[in-house]
Amino acid sequence: MVKMQGLLFLLMTLIVNPATADESGSGFGLSAGMGIPFLTQGGVHYRPSNSLGLYLGFNQLKLSEGEADLNLTMPEFHVTYHPMAGAFFVGLGLGQEKLEATATETNGIDEAKIEVTALTTIAKLGWMWGVANGGFWFGLDFAYIIPSGAKTTITAPGVSTTDQAYIDAVDAAEKFGETAYLNFTFARFGWIF
Repeated sequence: MVKMQGLLFLLMTLIVNPATADESGSGFGLSAGMGIPFLTQGGVHYRPSNSLGLYLGFNQLKLSEGEADLNLTMPEFHVTYHPMAGAFFVGLGLGQEKLEATATETNGIDEAKIEVTALTTIAKLGWMWGVANGGFWFGLDFAYIIPSGAKTTITAPGVSTTDQAYIDAVDAAEKFGETAYLNFTFARFGWIF
């Protein structure tokens, strides 16, 4: 969390420099996107030049089925580089993923909850068409998310830690916290001011 606050401070320090959109595509902007597994994505962009960009975003996947809920979130910060100042970019960043899975018994009283948090390293490549002109842009990207240092917390009142279901839950949570995965953002809409 301290690292994310430091990155946020860096971003805000860079934004204090008044940047407005011009033909170079530099400026400050907002975006919203849709992807898999993160269905909703939003963020703030800062482009000090046509070749360099900074991004602070929030990603979420939220599902519910009956008495079960799943919520996967990941705030992220990354730096993007646009070779030849074009639409194509590569990026590298950090994030903090958090998975919360909750199941409630039909009596509405007993609840089991699993939380997995991990620091993530994010490698990204994609396209941002129109961003070099300022104003409206459209993009898509692929991210490879590598978690590390996962911490698992299981709350299951009345369930023994030697119970097979509890052991299976711990194994599944630990596997999630150690497994890299892809995120495909198939539509991102933004505006550079």
